[in-house]
Amino acid sequence: MTREEVAKKIRWDVIIWTAGLVNVGAMLPQLYQIIKTRNVDGLALEMFVIYFVLQVAFSLQGFFRRDKMLMVCLGLSSVVSAIIISLVLYLRG
Repeated sequence: MTREEVAKKIRWDVIIWTAGLVNVGAMLPQLYQIIKTRNVDGLALEMFVIYFVLQVAFSLQGFFRRDKMLMVCLGLSSVVSAIIISLVLYLRG
């Protein structure tokens, strides 16, 4: 059995899209807490900047390789990261 056949049998496309969307949702609780409490003490801005750069890079990788999952999911994750970065800068301002 080829790897393409295995991927089709286990419905890899569904699994990887689910994982990609979980990646997007992983930072939403942090974003919610920032909005709810307006407290950004203890957050490492550098970590979110690094995540943002990586997410944009992998989203562009998806674009150049025509991989819709990478492009969409990492693009959405970078939007969440950008919002968190903006809120941290604004609230610390």
